[in-house]
Amino acid sequence: MDFKKAIKAVINAGSLIEDKSFRNTAIKKGDKDFVTECDYAIQKQILEALSCHYPDVPVIAEEKDNNGLYSDLVFILDPLDGTTNFMHGYEPSCISLGCVHHNEPVFGIVYDPVRKKTYIGKKDKGAVLNNEPIKVSKTDRLEQALIACETSPYEREMTDMHFEKLKKIFIASMDIRISGSAALDICHVAEGKADAFLTRNLKPWDYAASICILNEAGGICTDWEGFPPSFSKKSDILASNGLLQEVLYAYIRRL
Repeated sequence: MDFKKAIKAVINAGSLIEDKSFRNTAIKKGDKDFVTECDYAIQKQILEALSCHYPDVPVIAEEKDNNGLYSDLVFILDPLDGTTNFMHGYEPSCISLGCVHHNEPVFGIVYDPVRKKTYIGKKDKGAVLNNEPIKVSKTDRLEQALIACETSPYEREMTDMHFEKLKKIFIASMDIRISGSAALDICHVAEGKADAFLTRNLKPWDYAASICILNEAGGICTDWEGFPPSFSKKSDILASNGLLQEVLYAYIRRL
């Protein structure tokens, strides 16, 4: 399957993130959960392009009804990962588009138009950042590792448990980072800037694209039980360079 048209659709939509007038168009979807007119505009533009060039492939996207759309071959789109960041003019934010075939990610593009970074992964073809090959780090000791994570802001009832886990990992590692964009966090692991990423209850559009990129860069992504993450429902995500996967499993399980 040729993904050139999908890549072009994402790149073309990126200019919308640079339009600051969208920042004050937020609508509340749930507790601490917002959508902007930028989310909708990007989604509409990309859906139209995908419908034109890949008419037989359904698209699951964050800001629409996806009931019954999951199939053996499917695109999964997050039109704006990092909406809260975008609303505040705080980087990073990105567009994330993945393709999954028989529950396996086969293509992913994560595009950060503000910082002009384009991550692409294709199954068995490697991963690139702005057309340059990327690989995960070789860090194999937790005390030397930089760990990316998220706060699970939409599930405040889990705050104590989640932050207790992060506290223990923070103490054991070199440091932690919270960016507000899971898709980019996983890409940072893929390019070796971070050594691992973990968080709870991500939705498939948050990770479908970046998992393909990570896999092709030599990393590993599973749920917190060690199984492949689901692409049809939420998953707890642990992504790493592979060398830290088991030690992080151990921390997650005993905390």
